[in-house]
Formats: sequence, structure tokens, C-alpha cells
Amino acid sequence: MQIEYSVSINLDEACLEIGIEYEQVYAIVENGIIEPEGAQPDNWLFDLDMICRAKRAIRLQRDLQLDWSAIALLVSLLDERDRLRADNDQLRSQLEKFIPN
Repeated sequence: MQIEYSVSINLDEACLEIGIEYEQVYAIVENGIIEPEGAQPDNWLFDLDMICRAKRAIRLQRDLQLDWSAIALLVSLLDERDRLRADNDQLRSQLEKFIPN
């Protein structure tokens, strides 16, 4: 049995953790890069995956100086690449069981 732990932090804590201002968080949320729980910013909760995704978006935006819609597309493409690599690794591992060395 696997136990999953979920830690959620509020907007103030997320800003501190990511190292950005509220306006940048609003831009990241508005562009669909992350989707916090809660209807209003005062109620938003962020999990670890959202924080990591937001940090990645901030790094890309600072490094590439692209607008947030371009960053949203880029983050989505990078996530898809990561998923495909993970799937490829899993399939390769499964195939190795059937192919003698």
C-alpha cells in the first residue's frame, strides 16, 4: 500500500517559495500554467507540483523573455516531452524482460 502525502500552501507562502510577486502568480494562473484549488486568490491553495511548475515557468520567462502565453505553451510541450520520456523508459524496461542480452 502506497501512502500519498499532499501539502498545500496559500498564495502568500507560494509567493515566498517561488520568489515572485502576486502579479506574476496571477499571470501564471491566468495563462493556465498552474490551476490552484479555490475560487478566489484569497482561497487559492498550491501543491508541490504547482510550485515546481511555477518555478520552471518563471525561469523560462526570465531566461527567454517571452510573454506568458508563449511560456504556457512551452511548459506544456516540456511536460509532454517529460511524459513521453517516462513512457519510453517504462516500455524499454518492460521490453528488456523479453529480450535476452
